[in-house]
Amino acid sequence: MTITQRVLVTDTIAESGLDILRGAESVELEYRPGLAGSSLLEAVREADALVTRSGTSVTKELLDAGAKLRVVARAGVGFDNVDVNECTRRGVLVINAPTANILSATEHTMAMLLSLCRNIAAADASVRSGEWQRSRFMGRELNGKTLGVIGFGRIGSRVAARAKAFDVKVVAYDPYIPPSVAERAGVDLVSLERLIEESDIITVHTPLTDETRGMIGTAEIAAMRDGVLLVNCARGGIYQEAALAAALDTGKVAGAAVDVFESEPPAADHPFFRAKNLLLTPHIGANTLEAQDRVAVQTCEMVLEALAGSVFVSAVNLPFEGRVDETTAAMIRLTEKLGKFATQILRGAPLKAGIELWGIDERNIRILSVAAMKGLIEPHLSEAVNFVNAETIVASRGIEWSATLHATPLDYTNLITVRARSDEHEVSVSGTLFSEKNQRIVGINDFRVEFRPVRNLIYMINRDVPGVVGKVGTILGDREINIAEYNLSRSQDRGVAMAIISIDGTVDTETLNFLRSFREVEEVRLITFE
Repeated sequence: MTITQRVLVTDTIAESGLDILRGAESVELEYRPGLAGSSLLEAVREADALVTRSGTSVTKELLDAGAKLRVVARAGVGFDNVDVNECTRRGVLVINAPTANILSATEHTMAMLLSLCRNIAAADASVRSGEWQRSRFMGRELNGKTLGVIGFGRIGSRVAARAKAFDVKVVAYDPYIPPSVAERAGVDLVSLERLIEESDIITVHTPLTDETRGMIGTAEIAAMRDGVLLVNCARGGIYQEAALAAALDTGKVAGAAVDVFESEPPAADHPFFRAKNLLLTPHIGANTLEAQDRVAVQTCEMVLEALAGSVFVSAVNLPFEGRVDETTAAMIRLTEKLGKFATQILRGAPLKAGIELWGIDERNIRILSVAAMKGLIEPHLSEAVNFVNAETIVASRGIEWSATLHATPLDYTNLITVRARSDEHEVSVSGTLFSEKNQRIVGINDFRVEFRPVRNLIYMINRDVPGVVGKVGTILGDREINIAEYNLSRSQDRGVAMAIISIDGTVDTETLNFLRSFREVEEVRLITFE
């Protein structure tokens, strides 16, 4: 029986995105733009996914009502209207479309900058009023100026590239990028203080966070060059708006271009409306036909991927970058299986665990740790565990976690080992990828093996004596349990053997107990990767 999943859309999005949802099997679309209040709370009760823009605030109250919610999708770049921390605590994936409007926002920034330099809006208004005052609209060239870019991410770096075509010197401030990134772009990476002091023009391209809120205020403006030009097409609140308006009136700031406001729409008495030399637009940086189409398509495609169980989407509350290549995705899946295997053979609850990596890129430590955590704790819990909340749950249960990266590979090009310890037992499970995507488990404790972590498996430890394989095969055959693979490993110094038996279907408790009753058998467990 196919389970229908309901997607509730509460804001207007492009038809191209809605068509994707309408055409998806097992998805019921409820398109109700403008939904609010008690009607919103009632509608979200049956929703598996919520798609919104800025019109719906995803609060604790809404999440309480939407107990079935697995995905919240913000059709745009920002997510100021979403309580991300509360979503994370509940294991709700928060998706946005961070790349869909990059080009539109970049081009709007350049349009605002050029319009500001050449007084385009004021000159247009003057001509329309019947005036012809050419001398009044003396402009500035970009050529030879220094442009300060605060935030050198996807948009800031593209603005810099386009500005350099005008023979502009670009300096950038971004504490979260390595100097090599700026160096490759031909940009000087400097401190915020130096950028403020040296720039003729400053544009901001950072998210609004506790760190960036109000970061450009009276003191920072005072340290700028006289006659500086300022642009904000990022987020309202990065500039202290009253301080900017005052600096425009005194002439300290010769002109500013603003697309975003701390409160939108701004109140009628907002100081910007009385300020001199200020170019304003109503938050239209992403408002192009192309961007809105991309936003809708990307968001709706990712909603379907997330509902299907994929975490490799652009989610803001995953503890890693969601979009990964195929090899890394296979490695993530393998690591989760290693964690699941380790916890199912561990006697007792895990108290301490971790991963060791050989021949693995350092940037994948975090994502593989989370995958191992998810695998380790999921079989023990009734609550939903996913890549969003696995770290939080591990921390809340007091499990001590470690991750170690080894520079030199051992016997394989890449190797991942998950270790777990309870108060009475310790286990380790190792795996590798062959030919980039073929998963193999190659070590369990001190046993060397090689098998695919698929299907259900029977894990068995027995004394290394003749006849065990035959007995096991007979018992499973009598119960019509088909053996797909029988992998055997021996520890001659201990006189024990380990069998990993891949079976079609599953095995009942009675059969497992019968296997345990053999005097040669020390341990039998059913391992499942579901």
